[in-house]
Amino acid sequence: IRAIMHGCNGAMGQVISGIAAKDEEISIVGIEYENEAENDYPVFASLNECKVEADVVIDFSNAAAVDELLDWCAEKKMPVVLCTT
Repeated sequence: IRAIMHGCNGAMGQVISGIAAKDEEISIVGIEYENEAENDYPVFASLNECKVEADVVIDFSNAAAVDELLDWCAEKKMPVVLCTT
């Protein structure tokens, strides 16, 4: 499974990243608009910068980013899992 973690540096984004790191069947890249953390995978500043092939987007970002995310996923016909805490 090739996943894009949208909001990868938030608390839950980091939890999902940790789970993915332990699962050999998942590869992950991140999207973070203000990337201030170190990650063991590539992180892009926006969805449009991410040219990595993926199977799904997992979103743990914030409400302000959802409209752009949904438009991008609809255009790419990309499944998305919207999450909140």
